[in-house]
Amino acid sequence: MTKSCQSCDLVFDITDDDLNFYESVSPVFNGEKHLIPSPTHCPDCRQQRRLALANERFFYSSHCGLCRKSVLTEHPPESNKVVYCRECWHSDQWDSCSYGRDVDFSRSVFAQLKQLWQDVPAQNLLIEGTNENSEYIHYAGFSKNCYLIMHADFCEDCYYGYGIKRSTSCVDGFYNLSCELCYDCVDVHKCYGLRGSQDCFNCNSSAFLRDCVGCKNCFLCIGMRDKEYCFMNKQLTKKEYEEQMSKIDLGSYVQYQQCKTQLKELEKKHIYKEFHGLNLENCSGDYLQNCKDTHMSFDCEDVEHGKYLYQVVTGAKNVYDIYQYGLNLSESYECSIAGNGCYHILFSHNIHVNSSDLLYCWYVQSSKDCFGCFNMHNKQYCIFNKQYTKAEYEVLVPKIIEHMRSTGEWGELFPVSFSPFGYNKTTAQMYYPSNKEGVEAKGWKWDDAPSVPSNAVKIIESSQLPDGIDNVSDDILNLAVVCEVTGRPFKIIKQELQFYRQQRLPIPRRSPDQRHMDRFHQRNPRTFWKRQCGKCNKDIQTTYSPESEKMVYCVACYLQIAY
Repeated sequence: MTKSCQSCDLVFDITDDDLNFYESVSPVFNGEKHLIPSPTHCPDCRQQRRLALANERFFYSSHCGLCRKSVLTEHPPESNKVVYCRECWHSDQWDSCSYGRDVDFSRSVFAQLKQLWQDVPAQNLLIEGTNENSEYIHYAGFSKNCYLIMHADFCEDCYYGYGIKRSTSCVDGFYNLSCELCYDCVDVHKCYGLRGSQDCFNCNSSAFLRDCVGCKNCFLCIGMRDKEYCFMNKQLTKKEYEEQMSKIDLGSYVQYQQCKTQLKELEKKHIYKEFHGLNLENCSGDYLQNCKDTHMSFDCEDVEHGKYLYQVVTGAKNVYDIYQYGLNLSESYECSIAGNGCYHILFSHNIHVNSSDLLYCWYVQSSKDCFGCFNMHNKQYCIFNKQYTKAEYEVLVPKIIEHMRSTGEWGELFPVSFSPFGYNKTTAQMYYPSNKEGVEAKGWKWDDAPSVPSNAVKIIESSQLPDGIDNVSDDILNLAVVCEVTGRPFKIIKQELQFYRQQRLPIPRRSPDQRHMDRFHQRNPRTFWKRQCGKCNKDIQTTYSPESEKMVYCVACYLQIAY
């Protein structure tokens, strides 16, 4: 069937496989299945709605509502949200069920849930697992000595990264997986000692590579396979390579930027595969690895039977419409950030650690059989944070579902207007940018509140920084550098300066937020275009825009030239 999106009027398809999935994950109470209706919004508007629930990068100053210590939080001051530090949130000093309430069938469920969200205290930042000296991380966990990494797990000594997994000593990265000592890299996997590189696998001791596999001691190369001692795609002897490299000082900001410009020029002549992916079976999307029967998905790994997935990694099966996480997530639909052994999660946000059979929940851990619950852990048979027996639960939830059918809420995720964050501070702004007027015209929030300010007394213009890292003194730690793009001040931290000195890299002239956006824009958009293979003219579907200067080949033709 086809439908017209209730938000943007775009006509979109719903296949028989889609309908079978919605039926398969529909919840059952007292032996009766309560069918999930087909979507009313197109895939992009559904994804935008999920992203608008997540503030992944902006911090504010606050205090723990229990122990009163100073904390950072994702919640802006004007939200008046009570937050607890992680230790207090997990303690027995409070019980989320004390905020429980009855269901009011004269009002919409979303209106009641929004008030419940406001009343129940939240953890200040979303951090999971055991962490050490990593207070400034968010949507992350299991990390040591890390600073400002988001959507990251199992990391050590990593700074300013997004999508960093199982990595050590990586700085300014975007999707660095199982890497070490990488800097300013985008989409690199199992790499060591890379600089300014993108789309590389199993490469080491190299700089400014693009689309390279199994390379080492290479510089300014693109599309290389299992090469060593190559300079600007030319094979050299070890001696010739070392002579060329002796002329280059990547500790110079000017030289580093010149090399980035040279790489972009080389990229214009390169031939690109229609999609980024490895070890795929019956899949469509981009940046997929080890997936089977996974479609219209991006940045996913180890997924079997999924659709409309984004950043779902380390295992997921039979899931649709999920933004971020995975780690053995299964039988789930319409969730933003869910995983770690979770099963049958529907229409929920931030669900963790072996939770199951949850509907319309928000930040719930190690719980099962709950409906419309917020900031809970280790609970069962709760509705609106109120405890029920199993028999009571199975009678009341179907009544709520029928009420939601009458209001048009059943089968819909929390609306964007439900989000506690300003749209411009959420991940939705990255992928679906809008201005203040456009956002407020839709009835959504905009947030002009500044994030945590720099505590530096003196500032320095980025243009006044020394060109070479050897000429940067420790005084830089007491200064705020003015970003050359945004004009906002930012700090260099001690560990970061040490990394630049040890690895002979220049001090950045742009703020961490701007560098993050720069890396984001190096990647293809999450949009498909129909094109023809540049060699055989076969019809292909690709994330390379037809207006792009890049030459794109189908998989078969690309493999002929790549290997």
